[in-house]
Amino acid sequence: MPQVVQHSERTSTVRGTAFLLAAVGIVLVTINLRPPITALGPLLGQVRADTGMSGTVASLLTSLPLLVFVVFSPLAPRIGARFGLERTLGAALLLLIAGFAVRSLPSTVALFAGTVLLGIAITAGNVLMPAWIKQRHSPRSGTMTGLYTASLNLGPAAAAGLTIPLQQATGLGWRATLALWAILAVAGLLAWLPQLRRNTGEAPKARPQSTPKLWHLPLAWAVTLFFALLSLLFYTISAWLPTLFADAGMDRATAGGMVSVISIVGIPFALLAPILAARTKGQVWLTTLGTGLLAAGLLGVLLSPAHGTLAWMVILGAGQGVTTGICFALLLLRSPDTRHAAALAAMTQTVGYVLAALGPIAFGALHDATRAWTVPVLLLLVLVGVQCASGFLAGRDRLVGERAQR
Repeated sequence: MPQVVQHSERTSTVRGTAFLLAAVGIVLVTINLRPPITALGPLLGQVRADTGMSGTVASLLTSLPLLVFVVFSPLAPRIGARFGLERTLGAALLLLIAGFAVRSLPSTVALFAGTVLLGIAITAGNVLMPAWIKQRHSPRSGTMTGLYTASLNLGPAAAAGLTIPLQQATGLGWRATLALWAILAVAGLLAWLPQLRRNTGEAPKARPQSTPKLWHLPLAWAVTLFFALLSLLFYTISAWLPTLFADAGMDRATAGGMVSVISIVGIPFALLAPILAARTKGQVWLTTLGTGLLAAGLLGVLLSPAHGTLAWMVILGAGQGVTTGICFALLLLRSPDTRHAAALAAMTQTVGYVLAALGPIAFGALHDATRAWTVPVLLLLVLVGVQCASGFLAGRDRLVGERAQR
């Protein structure tokens, strides 16, 4: 009997250690999926002054990662299935470090080439990390997805708030300051090394499984539309909200800081939403709560942009956190297996980042056409309504794929 107890204790300790290593790996890998993009924003003025880059070219530089996401998202599930999710994610971290190195070279061509490499690496993390959670930690998918989505919020908040202070503290130029974020990528790679021992790829002689075809399934489209509209809202708000507040009389430093408030407030909500989603049979109540908070925050911005602004940002942050958390939870909860989770993640992000790239452009064009912010913000409110409707369909307890077709 004592031997049985000791064996049970050892097994429990091993499982606890594996869980802790996986949790740390998820956080330190995922936290790298946004700073390579968002750290560029605070330095963009310096980049333009140093390179002589026009506003149009600078806009292309900031939109380039989104275009890379669109192109490579459909390929990521195939690569992950062929080489294994752990190895592919490890290779993505190496590519991320290489992208930082290339982008730091004193050349405009290198700046764009490094950005493409960073975009490819981030695409692999975006698509394959949810699939890996589904495969390796399905019983604890709520907790693991919560760590994933919270880290997605933590990354951009850190990059937006720390990039300029890091430059001021180190006295480095903009290229070297951007390269400092590679240190975080190295930490992510080190944290991921224990997972490489459990790589899950195809057996050498196994017949490759085809990628599930989801584009004709209404449920897959409901999940995709919910994710796509969240992406559109996030990138549009990040791009234009500081300008809207500045036009309302707020100083530009404070206006810029308001966007960081959204990401910071969203962190605990992004952590809790997947945990709650995993404990309920249906998730319509969470999709409705998240979109309702987004609508309330936008309505506050529309009616009173210069007063009560911090309250609107807190509400928007809570809404963004809930919707981000439930978005990624739905990728797992609506998928019967790892292949479908990866395919659904690829579909949502392909469509999502197309809209994310177009959203800020359309929002700015509407502002230019109307010479006011009322119509653009009203359009965002309408889109939140569409997102709420898609969430009603996506949040119902069903599965995509063959098991769901009856």
